[in-house]
Amino acid sequence: MYWVFLVCAVMAGSVFVVQFLLALLGVGLDEFDIPDDMPDDAPHDFTGDAHGSTWLFGVISFKTVVTAFTFFGIAGMGSLSADLGEPLSFVIAVAVGLAAMYTVHWIMQLLYRLNSDGTVQIDNALGCHGNVYIPIPPMKSGVGKIQLRVQDQIVEYAAQTSSHEKLATGTPVEVTEVISPTIVLVEPITAKPPSSDPAEPEEAAHSH
Repeated sequence: MYWVFLVCAVMAGSVFVVQFLLALLGVGLDEFDIPDDMPDDAPHDFTGDAHGSTWLFGVISFKTVVTAFTFFGIAGMGSLSADLGEPLSFVIAVAVGLAAMYTVHWIMQLLYRLNSDGTVQIDNALGCHGNVYIPIPPMKSGVGKIQLRVQDQIVEYAAQTSSHEKLATGTPVEVTEVISPTIVLVEPITAKPPSSDPAEPEEAAHSH
């Protein structure tokens, strides 16, 4: 049993260290995930009668499996060194490995949510007002650019318009449709004429 723990600690631990160093350099290993780390509210394609199966596979990925084997080996070797016996050492190693797996899964979910929360979603631009940054050709005949505030951030999107006139730089516009993940449809905002109160001229005449 000692050699099982040693092999897991050395081999998985080496991959764990390499993975950590690559993460510091901004290089991920997501393509090796078994599936990838996804948030709990993301749709899962797992089917079956046992909810526990979905619950288990929801946390299995390359990162979590490597972490589990690493801490399984370390905890097992530590337990054997403390003369706890092989059966108890194995139970402790499994418990520590599973705990490490779910801890890494939780951290990855947290990072995913933080990244998602900080990313501006183009769908949130629907109904927002902005200004033309690069002139937009009329009747969807070309693409220009607009600048507007979305999610408390100033962003720029490629834009088209169905207006019969070209929208010049600085024209105030409203986003009426999201055409694609990178292009929105806008319409010029026409200034409303000031409302005239019929009582105002009469009041002005009496004042004279």
